[in-house]
Amino acid sequence: MKNTKNYFENRNRGLKRDLSRGSLALREINTIKILEKLSEGSFMNVGNSVVDIGCGDKFLETAFKKEGLNYYGYDIDDLDIEFDNLPHDKDSIDLIISYAVIEHLSDPQNMLDEALRCLKPGGSIVISTPNWQYSYKDFFNDYTHVKPYSPIALRSLLSNNGYEKIYDFPNLRCKSKFAYSNKYKYILANARPFTETSKFSFLIPSFLKGKAKGIFVVAKKPI
Repeated sequence: MKNTKNYFENRNRGLKRDLSRGSLALREINTIKILEKLSEGSFMNVGNSVVDIGCGDKFLETAFKKEGLNYYGYDIDDLDIEFDNLPHDKDSIDLIISYAVIEHLSDPQNMLDEALRCLKPGGSIVISTPNWQYSYKDFFNDYTHVKPYSPIALRSLLSNNGYEKIYDFPNLRCKSKFAYSNKYKYILANARPFTETSKFSFLIPSFLKGKAKGIFVVAKKPI
């Protein structure tokens, strides 16, 4: 646990020095809007509340607030989601996001239980994590990674813990509906030759950018 806490504290200090993080927030918000449509959700409405588990430097806070949402972000300095409760009432939150967290947990049970408790009936959770089917060669290069997932495994985990209407997508950012929902979506996402931050990215056609080896899973609390 000490090594994990040191890792995230060092990461967060680095994020605060990276001024480019703020420019990425709008892209993340627009991607969440795409996931909302693809999963037939309704969680980005003005006045809704969002909890960001593993928020890092809270670089999404300003962007969410500009959309009219109430934002609450928690990182390891605030609570240990593997053991601690979220400081919110039952049935009080519209959206919970958790990016690059679940693979660091030996047991995700508490996080899933707390998210389900806090979500309003019909509220959604969005989880992002590496896709083991495409990240297995370098997954454990991060010494704080402890548990890998495939899309099928993550869907099953959420289903077995009380969630419903579960969708999985490659963790692309701001792409077309086809890119997220075609039969070969994970193969094609991984096959893109360039990342969004590649050198001379502005010269590269959009359909060649955005190489993704991860998963987005969106699921709802039953009504």
